[in-house]
Amino acid sequence: MRKFIALTLAGVLSCGLLSGCQFSSIDEYLETLGMKDASEKTNEASSEGTYYVSEDVAVNSSATISTSAEADEGASFTSEGEAPAEPDQTTTAEYSNKKISGSVSEKEMKASREAIGLTDSNLETIKKKQEGLYAYERLTNEGKTLYAEILTILENQASDILVSTTSDEAVELIFDYVLIDHPEIFYVDGYQYTNHTRGDVIEMITFTGNYTYTPEQVADKKTKINEAVNKCLANAPSSEDEYYAIKYIYEYLITNTDYDLDAEDNQNICSVFINGKSVCNGYAKAAQYLLNKIGVKCTLVTGTVDTKSSKGVRHAWNLVQCNGTYYYVDVTWGDSSYQTSNGETADATKLPAVNYDYLCVTSDDIGKTHHVSDLIDMPVCSSMTDNYYVREDEYFKSAEMSLIKDLFDRRYKDGSDNVTMKCATKEVYDSIFEQLITNKGVFDVLQGDTSSVSYTTFAETRTIIFWIDAN
Repeated sequence: MRKFIALTLAGVLSCGLLSGCQFSSIDEYLETLGMKDASEKTNEASSEGTYYVSEDVAVNSSATISTSAEADEGASFTSEGEAPAEPDQTTTAEYSNKKISGSVSEKEMKASREAIGLTDSNLETIKKKQEGLYAYERLTNEGKTLYAEILTILENQASDILVSTTSDEAVELIFDYVLIDHPEIFYVDGYQYTNHTRGDVIEMITFTGNYTYTPEQVADKKTKINEAVNKCLANAPSSEDEYYAIKYIYEYLITNTDYDLDAEDNQNICSVFINGKSVCNGYAKAAQYLLNKIGVKCTLVTGTVDTKSSKGVRHAWNLVQCNGTYYYVDVTWGDSSYQTSNGETADATKLPAVNYDYLCVTSDDIGKTHHVSDLIDMPVCSSMTDNYYVREDEYFKSAEMSLIKDLFDRRYKDGSDNVTMKCATKEVYDSIFEQLITNKGVFDVLQGDTSSVSYTTFAETRTIIFWIDAN
């Protein structure tokens, strides 16, 4: 049985938690803190990188660097559930060799916290500003305090700041939660923490972000990001119907971003807004950043996906709240450049520039290929009300030819190069396929002197695309 002691420093911290209490496991400890759901499991932190101040100093310290989880496509999980690093996206964690001479005084720790605004009154203000954020709202007050501390440390690019927990696992979890909520923190790819121990008991933890850019570089990139964001949002729809804003951002990112595994900064929003090239993490964080800017609630979702070529590929997408209801959105999979570069299709001309199969979809639909991680609870999305195909009258609950002809007529009228339809069930999909393709009924709804037509089918999503000449 492990003992966890929360240190209270007069005038510095007032966590008032668990002092002298014992718990059967770290999971129970985190559950009590409200930092982790009972159904979630956490691996114990590595003890590598341990060093000691000196033999005659009572409080020893061990430093560990942790890199944030990257969500690059191209790395499949093994049968043991471990994710090897991809050849082109390798992350190396180097352990700190710095030395500490003597212990840091409470006065110095307090001064370091106050220098970046971590006072009792400021903490409450910081916490107030986080209200409504998806990950933040899933914590108790103690978890929210640690969240506010880590957020403030990262925002200030500070180092060796005392935090209000003595749990390595709590630091790991809350760090992930902060990055889930804050896509604007593009200059952090991990963290380092130092355990200050007395014997085998951790009495204090100090935290440092792993900063990839200097403050000057961060300021320069923020300027460039703001320019790109302002350009995008200048034409955003002003309708109170959030569907149109989500659709606009979805289309804008796909149109202005190319999927590229070799893209610079591809784990953050710089790749999208500055370079126009990214992978799933960049797409998803950029969508979250833009939608949050215009008041649409959107959060980051991580997990794995199954593609034609591999299973368990790491991936990131989004959860959005559209008109009060949750849906899933995957901008990356909506981009034809992803489909072609990832081997889903060999011919880019057989895909529309924007694939709407992943715009406001249910858990059942996205769950056919996407599997959410257990890092944070996600809701079951069951509504089809604001699904793209439903909103655009391209969703078929029956194989009625009059409705199919009406859709073709509308697409000819608006000058589209394709007619796309999604079927509610496999039975409807099979029936429409038989009528239009097997029995060549599509020629009854085509306009002009047409003797041939190309089509693309996606049995997994029950989608059929016909390529037409609307000119």
